[in-house]
Amino acid sequence: MVSLSDLFESLLRVAMTVFIVGPLIAWVARRGARERSEATDSLDRFTVRMPAAVRVVIACCAVAFELIMLGVYVWQGVSLGEWDHELVWFGHAMALAGMSIWALLSIPRLDVDGDRVVSRNVFGARRETTFSNITRATLHAQMMRIDLFEGERKFCSISLEGVCSLNLIARLEEEGIEIFDAVERPMTKVGLCWAAIKPLALVFNGMAFVFSLVIAFMAFFTDEGVRLLALVPFLFLFIGVALPLFMLSMPARGILEIGRQERELGFSFAEEMAARGATGTSFVDDDWFIEIVNARIVAFRRDYLKKVAAYEGSESGDRCSITAADGRKFKVYAAGSTLEDLRTWFKEGARSRSAIDRAEDSLEAIG
Repeated sequence: MVSLSDLFESLLRVAMTVFIVGPLIAWVARRGARERSEATDSLDRFTVRMPAAVRVVIACCAVAFELIMLGVYVWQGVSLGEWDHELVWFGHAMALAGMSIWALLSIPRLDVDGDRVVSRNVFGARRETTFSNITRATLHAQMMRIDLFEGERKFCSISLEGVCSLNLIARLEEEGIEIFDAVERPMTKVGLCWAAIKPLALVFNGMAFVFSLVIAFMAFFTDEGVRLLALVPFLFLFIGVALPLFMLSMPARGILEIGRQERELGFSFAEEMAARGATGTSFVDDDWFIEIVNARIVAFRRDYLKKVAAYEGSESGDRCSITAADGRKFKVYAAGSTLEDLRTWFKEGARSRSAIDRAEDSLEAIG
């Protein structure tokens, strides 16, 4: 039988998720998008760094956890019970983890001043170069990252989520520096599925790592050391492995749709992509439209489609209705800009998509 205390705890967790965590994440995404839209349009002088809204929220969370610890001291004084003692060290551990994440997000930046480019990595180390020395750049659309190279040596990595990241891409194109797709492997269904789920897998494993550090910190300062450390493997199995496997349901729908096209039209996706020289995670020509956005795969051959309707918004995300050549109707979920590109491609044919177009689609997906 469930006790009242357990029921209250469950209700409290649900309330925090619905009324605090969800709205907070949405607010951070909106504020970050607003900061990017209000940033300078100058291509001659700008700074690429994580939006201030994200950094402020992380810092406030760290302070809040420390206040929890101080609140226990004030409430209980020095006569702490076992539960209070663990809560104190949990507050310390989460505060340290929060400030560490804040530092990782706040320290990296890239400053452009004329032809001068100055980069600062997560350790605070500064490197300087000029655009004339940058030979190429690679765009990781799914990983939300741009890499700049001096010859074969990587100069720096910059997050696409940073303010003025689009300024950097525009400046690279203005300087005539080629921006390549970072993924150069032949395009296959397995490769597309992994590319779609890889960012989520890294995020979940990062969460498991942070929580493991918190547990290790508490285990060192409390009397529950061995019992707490035993949770670490289960954290990685659940958060780092089970959750990414569960999230495979998002790209799986696109993979199944490719399989249906293979059966209906009688071709092999891997062989056709190899014949067309398709690599990476994005490919658009007169016959194929392939993109990954929001961990979903949008991949269609033109002769499989009969109609692509205009996209519409919904609580579960942007979507559009598609009618296949055999009359079957179904819905495709993705970022609105990607669905609009699909409809334009179907009606007007292929058009070249620049690195800025792909970066904007990625930013829209998280905004």
